[in-house]
Amino acid sequence: MCGVAGYVSNNIVPTDRLYKCLKQMRLRGPDDNGLYENRDASVKVGLVHTRLSILDLDPRSAQPFHFQHYVFSYNGEIYNYLELRAELEDLGYSFRTNGDTEVMAIAWAAWGKDALNKFDGMWAIAVWDAKAEQLTLATDPFGEKPIYYIVGPDNSVFFGSQIDCALTLANIKARPNWQHLKRYLVNGYKSIHKTDDSYVEHVRRLPGNKVMEVSTRGINISPYWKVPDYRPDRTQKRADLVASVRETLISSVAKRMRADVPLAFCMSGGIDSNSIIAIASQHLGMDVCGFTIMNKDGRYDEQKLVDLSSRELDVQNEKIVLQTTNFLPALEAMIKNRHGPVSTISYYTQNFLHKAISDRGYKVAISGTGADELFTGYYDHHLLYLGTNFEEPLTRAHALENWEKYTKPQTRNPLLQDPDKYLRTPGAREHVYYKNTYYADFLRDAWHEPFVETIYCGSLMRNRMLNELFHEAVPVILAEDDKNAMAYSIENRSPFLSRELLEMSMTIPDAELIKDGYAKSILREAMAGLVPDQILYERRKIGFNSSLFEVADIKSDHLRQVILDDSPFYDVVDRGKVEEFLGRDLSLNSDSKFLFNLINAKITVDFMEA
Repeated sequence: MCGVAGYVSNNIVPTDRLYKCLKQMRLRGPDDNGLYENRDASVKVGLVHTRLSILDLDPRSAQPFHFQHYVFSYNGEIYNYLELRAELEDLGYSFRTNGDTEVMAIAWAAWGKDALNKFDGMWAIAVWDAKAEQLTLATDPFGEKPIYYIVGPDNSVFFGSQIDCALTLANIKARPNWQHLKRYLVNGYKSIHKTDDSYVEHVRRLPGNKVMEVSTRGINISPYWKVPDYRPDRTQKRADLVASVRETLISSVAKRMRADVPLAFCMSGGIDSNSIIAIASQHLGMDVCGFTIMNKDGRYDEQKLVDLSSRELDVQNEKIVLQTTNFLPALEAMIKNRHGPVSTISYYTQNFLHKAISDRGYKVAISGTGADELFTGYYDHHLLYLGTNFEEPLTRAHALENWEKYTKPQTRNPLLQDPDKYLRTPGAREHVYYKNTYYADFLRDAWHEPFVETIYCGSLMRNRMLNELFHEAVPVILAEDDKNAMAYSIENRSPFLSRELLEMSMTIPDAELIKDGYAKSILREAMAGLVPDQILYERRKIGFNSSLFEVADIKSDHLRQVILDDSPFYDVVDRGKVEEFLGRDLSLNSDSKFLFNLINAKITVDFMEA
C-alpha cells in the first residue's frame, strides 16, 4: 500500500505542487518516495509515489517504476504475482526484483489493460504511456484502493489517493459539496457511494472496476470486468458446494498472507473474521495476533466469544477499550484527513483499532469485509430469503418457522418485521434509507433523492446483495478502512473480496444460503473443524459496531456548543430543529446515529469554509 498522485495537462504544473503531494501522502508511504515529470512533451505529465514497503523491501522496487515506454505509480498488492511472474517468464520476460510491482508493470506491457483481468488483488494504478501520450488510471474490481480526481480546463486531469492531492495539483480550495452532504444527512451512509461524488466540489471518485483513459482524444471511463451472473448449479450436492467454498476461501486467504512484514488481524466474535483467523492459524500454521474493540454496550459486547476464539485457536488477542475523552479533537482530525465526514460511529472507533495495530509494530491488517454480501448476513436477507421461490412449499414453511423463532426477536428495525414483505412488495427498500423523510425536515429547503438500485440479475436476494457489495455497504467500509489504516501507515486486506470467491458464490442456489435460521449457513459448514463451534453457531449478529454513548459525552455543554455555534452549516440546516433535537431522548439507535452525522457534517463545513 502506498500513495499515488499526478496530473496530465497541456499546461505545466509547478514542480513544488508535486513535492507538496509527497508531503501530504507521507503517512501512506513513509518508507520511500519518488517523482516523475515530463514538461517537454506536447502533453505535460507528472507522477508521484510514496511507498509503504510490504513486498520486496529493497529500493529496486521503488516507484515511479519505469519499463519500456511506460511509467507506473501503483498503490496496492497483486496477490497472485508469483503465478503471473511464472507465466510471464514462460513468455520470455526476465525480472530484476522479487516483488509485485515489476510483475504488474511487465504484465501491462505484455497484455495492456487486459492484464487487469489476470490480477487477483487490490490496486489503484496510474500508467503513463510516453509513446501514445496517454495516462491510464485503473481501480481494482471492488474499489479497495481509492483514486480521486478533478477534470480541469482542456481535459486536464489531476488525481491522487487523497482528495487533498487532487486539490493541490489543480490549485483549488476545498468547498463543501452540499448535494453530497445532504445525501449523507438525509439518506445515510448507504447512499454516499451511489454516485461518484465526494464531499468536495469538483472532486470525483473513480469507482472500482474502472479504467480511465486520458489523451488528446479526450477522457474515457469504462469497466473492464463483468460482474458474474447468478447461475445456480442445482446439480451439485450441498456437500460439494460447502467443499468448494472452503477450498476457494482458503486459497484466497493464503494468497493474501503474502508479505515480507508482520500481519495483524481485526478480530470480532463473529464468523467472518474468525474464518480468516482460523485458516491462517490452523490451516496455514501462522502466528496470529487479533485486535478487538471492546464494547460496554451489551448489544455489541463480544468479549466472551473473542476470549473463547483466542483460547481455542491459540492466537494472541489485543483489546482496545473505548473512551469518551477527546472525542471532538479526534473526530476533527479524522474529518480534516478525509475532507469529509466519518461515515458511521463504527469507523470512528476503528481508527483506534488501527492505531493500536500500528503501535504494536504491524504494517498489514486483515479484515472480514465482504462475507455478508457474498453469503448473506443482514436481517433483510432473511426476509428476502423468505421471498425466494422455493421448490417445495414445506421448505418455506420451515424457513418461516425458523425466522419467527430465531431472527425476528433480534431484529430491531420496525420495517423488517413482516415475513411476507417481499412476497407482497418485491421492490420495498424503505428500510435502506430508514427515516429519511424525518431527517429531510432538518434542512431549510425541501430535498429528496429517491432510492435507486442497479439490476444485476433476476434473483431478488442476490441482486440486493450485489448492490450492497458494489454500491451501498462494502464501498463505504473500504473507503473508511483505507483512510483509517493509512493514517497509521497500515495496509488493509480483505480476503473475502476475491473475484474467484464471488464467482463461486454466484453458483450457490438461493435456497442453500440460509438454513435452520442461520445466515451464512454454507460458510459456517465450510469452516467446520477450523472455527470453534460456539462461534460457528452463534445467532447474534454483532461485528465491528459501537455506540455513540461509548465514545462521546453527548450531554456535555461543550459538545452542545460546538454543534450549535454559528456556522455556514446553518444556512442549509435548520438550527432551531437541531437545538430541539438535542433536547430529546436520543437513546434510539437511529437518533444517536443521526446526531453523529450532524456533528460530522457541521465540522466538515466549518473546516472547509474556514
